[in-house]
Amino acid sequence: MQRHAFVTGGTGFIGINLIKLLLDSDWTVTALHRSTSDLKYLESMPVDLSEGSITDREQLQKVMPDKTDTVFHLAGDTNLWAKNNDSQTKINIEGTRNVLETAHSKAVGAFIYTSSASVWGEMSGNHISEKLPKKGMDSWVNYERTKWAAEQEVLKYSTSNMKVVILNPTTVTGPYDINNWGRIFMALKDNDLPGIPDGTISVTHVNEVAKAHIVAVDHGENGANYILSGVDCTFSQFISEIAQLMDINKMPKKIPAFILKSLAYYQSLISSITGKEPDLTPELVKIMTRKNISYSSEKAIAELGYRIEPMKKSVRDCYNWLSKEGHV
Repeated sequence: MQRHAFVTGGTGFIGINLIKLLLDSDWTVTALHRSTSDLKYLESMPVDLSEGSITDREQLQKVMPDKTDTVFHLAGDTNLWAKNNDSQTKINIEGTRNVLETAHSKAVGAFIYTSSASVWGEMSGNHISEKLPKKGMDSWVNYERTKWAAEQEVLKYSTSNMKVVILNPTTVTGPYDINNWGRIFMALKDNDLPGIPDGTISVTHVNEVAKAHIVAVDHGENGANYILSGVDCTFSQFISEIAQLMDINKMPKKIPAFILKSLAYYQSLISSITGKEPDLTPELVKIMTRKNISYSSEKAIAELGYRIEPMKKSVRDCYNWLSKEGHV
């Protein structure tokens, strides 16, 4: 019997990849989108497009089909500029609550929530697994705090008839990555990357993240978190891999954390006058300069069949798509 999915955030990077896999797996898909969303890629797919906002509960009631089997809630605000905190809080917490309430009222069977490894907050020097207590609630970075709070909203439904599963990706890249880490490819091409932060990331492939969403519907544990990590590396190693693939010999220099912090606070001061979003914020610097962090995806590997692809493949697949689309 064909299943029906309702996807929020379907015009985003992970969302497009998820929808492609759902369609390949014979699901029917309704994708929620804002009036301002770029529908270039979804319009070429056999998807029902519904205009609406997760911050409007009445609208959600109208556009979410009554026979929805699973809601994949990917929509969220990843902003890292304090000026946008109020909007981000509304989207990430109130929006998630609205989607949950609507899904529950329509007797949806499963709710798969795309969170982030950022909910663990300040964890420099740690090997992070699902067993480690999260510190996102105490973070001064609003993104981390609101994603943690959104998870609490999701967990309230773990005792209902609707199964809820939370997925926590790390640094995701691959095809359709234009506005996330794909920007590094473009910046390197244009010689516009000022420097390399001295931090640690975990690079994973978007295709494996999307697959985990679908497998979680049947095999994910109700009320559980699953870390979807990848290859743990430094920013230098990640950017070197990109530069090597693009035949770029001149690498930007590493920038010490204290210099990045100073630049971020200076740019934030200027932005408070101009109103224009800065390229560098204290929140972004905080995330990019965390060191010696590693992640465990053993639970996702065992229960969701999750795979960690080589960083070279994640980078190559992102580059090939960006090149095909004329971005690099």
